[in-house]
Amino acid sequence: MGSGSLAAMAIFESGWRPDMKREEAVALVVQAIEAGIFNDLGSGSNVDACVIMATHTDYLRNFVRPNERVEKERKYGFRRGTTAWTSEKVRTFVVDEKVTPLATEGEAMDTS
Repeated sequence: MGSGSLAAMAIFESGWRPDMKREEAVALVVQAIEAGIFNDLGSGSNVDACVIMATHTDYLRNFVRPNERVEKERKYGFRRGTTAWTSEKVRTFVVDEKVTPLATEGEAMDTS
């Protein structure tokens, strides 16, 4: 279970019912996975589903792509002087700490 599972489980718990048709069940799975994708920044970008039957299994890879990834430019060159600043201030911070030693009385911890 990943980080989007809470949102997905909320959809499953509210939408599941006994004797669902295959199309209804797959649509519920898609809706649940999309909830996980869009309500959690760490979740993926496409929906994979798997329908398991007594005789065979259908893998639905990239069944829905609600958040299509695009190729990045990777051209982030900024000319010198394009990022301006209004002022510059240099500060020196001095930290004054007082260390209070702990009392060492008491029994030693049993490490056996």
